[in-house]
Amino acid sequence: MNDDLPYIPVVYYHSIGPVNKNWNRNFLTLDLPFFEDQLRYFKENFQPVFLKEYWDMRCQRQPLIKKPIVITFDDGFLDNWIWAYPLLKKYNIKATIFVCPEFVDLREVQRPSLEDYWKKTVSFDEITQSGYLSWPEMKTMIESGLIDIQSHTMSHTKYFVSDKLTGFHHPGNDCLYPVGNLFPRLKPYHISDKTFELQIPYGYPLFEEASAVSAKRIKINKFFIEECLYALKHYDFGKYSFNTAFNEVWDLYEKYKLEGELITEVETEDEIRARLNYEILESKRILEEKLEIPIEFLCWPHGDNTDQAHQLAIKAGYLATTKGSRTKAPDTIDRIPERIGLWHVSNNRFLSLLKTRYKIEGSRGQFPYKQLKLAYSLVRHGKIDV
Repeated sequence: MNDDLPYIPVVYYHSIGPVNKNWNRNFLTLDLPFFEDQLRYFKENFQPVFLKEYWDMRCQRQPLIKKPIVITFDDGFLDNWIWAYPLLKKYNIKATIFVCPEFVDLREVQRPSLEDYWKKTVSFDEITQSGYLSWPEMKTMIESGLIDIQSHTMSHTKYFVSDKLTGFHHPGNDCLYPVGNLFPRLKPYHISDKTFELQIPYGYPLFEEASAVSAKRIKINKFFIEECLYALKHYDFGKYSFNTAFNEVWDLYEKYKLEGELITEVETEDEIRARLNYEILESKRILEEKLEIPIEFLCWPHGDNTDQAHQLAIKAGYLATTKGSRTKAPDTIDRIPERIGLWHVSNNRFLSLLKTRYKIEGSRGQFPYKQLKLAYSLVRHGKIDV
């Protein structure tokens, strides 16, 4: 941590509300009681600020207020409008939502929320929906003065980067990236679209992947994919395991690798730069055009990025980008230090709130939480993380 810069905790969430048992990423969801407990804690102990206020204080462009905190949400899920926003309004708390334009629901809709349920104008079932934010919903939240929208890149995707076979598409598989890359128009609706995983056949081979902002994308030979699907046409995907499926295509896989025909294309440096421009510059342009606000901060998906991507973002007019959990970027003005993820513990509200306090106060170096963090680091990792 850079001692010359004031430390201001930045926390993050993804999805808020009742857990959707049919969504294979429901581990991202924090249920309402835990979220509201944390909002009360913020209200009683901190002063929530927007990222621009955070940046101004870090730059000493405005005085450092007492106990500032930044609250952020990644991905722009619809439940941020339905469940989180009404509770943020209830406690008069500011927050930032990082949005990917490719995931925005393009319909001109403004769906009922928890506020409508409180008013008894809709039923609980009517507000229990899944998906992503629309432009009208984002505009309404911005107009409240409590919500800021910033960039989460354009696509929030991953690409194949090597010939390492890691799996096969099967029922219930988390196929957002391979399907979304082939059918991007379906991405905003994939959570509730039961046909989404059927857009590619079961048995479709999957390879090692990396975030779009750090990947050197490769293309797999289409003939290998076709032969792989043919070899698995009688495989029982109801009993899928990677090892048994891999055994069915092992000879085929080794043949293509030995002959150097598994990968047919590798991105050039020019292609990588063009894709980074799309992810970074185009997301900024679209968000500014649609929302008529300055887009000055960028949150990298997957906690991953490169110095090349970061420098391009700064050159494009962003004031700062997130450091991410997978990089060793220095703590500088143009980097948002690693954010604090808040979850629940053992479905226990008391323990969950205690861990929230431990994580935030420990990050601020407060006694006894800092000492507890150091002790935990020593026990868990055999060293003290500074």
